[in-house]
Amino acid sequence: MSVRSGILAVLSLGPAYGSQVHGEVETRMHRVGSINVGQIYSTLDRLQSQGFVIGEGTTGDGLPLYTLSARGRAEVDTWVSTADAGSTWSDFVGHVLLVASLPGAPVDDLVQAYRHVFGEEAVPTTDSSDEPLAALGERATRVLSSSALAWLDDVQRVLSTTDHARPLGSMRPRRGRRPRQMS
Repeated sequence: MSVRSGILAVLSLGPAYGSQVHGEVETRMHRVGSINVGQIYSTLDRLQSQGFVIGEGTTGDGLPLYTLSARGRAEVDTWVSTADAGSTWSDFVGHVLLVASLPGAPVDDLVQAYRHVFGEEAVPTTDSSDEPLAALGERATRVLSSSALAWLDDVQRVLSTTDHARPLGSMRPRRGRRPRQMS
């Protein structure tokens, strides 16, 4: 899951400032401390120049607020239910966890899309009896697929018994990007 997608997903909850977006993406993806806050700001700037994010004024103390444009909203609507077949394990987990944390998001659709990615048809079967390393590679793919499907079973079990979605947090981080001073 890209940081870009995580930012857009968090902004689907409403206007937020950069440091707030950073905290929400890390917490919701269970990746605290692994995303550089500077990456959030540079990605927000790119998203704004590409028309996915627009400025929404400032906080009371001058921090710029960002919100989704119609184009950004459309991207989120697709992303929340589309599995990324080429994602790493941590990106796959982060994608599911972040979507599960969004109120009203179609997490069941995303889980089913990932079930298709990791299903039996996802594991190629070849005659690798003469090639032990190829056999090991196929075995690794089967183990990963089996683990992913088992984890998705856990996701569905937990989500069926708990309220998992939450709104944008209002806790104020100690730092945030200050507006540029005009000289």
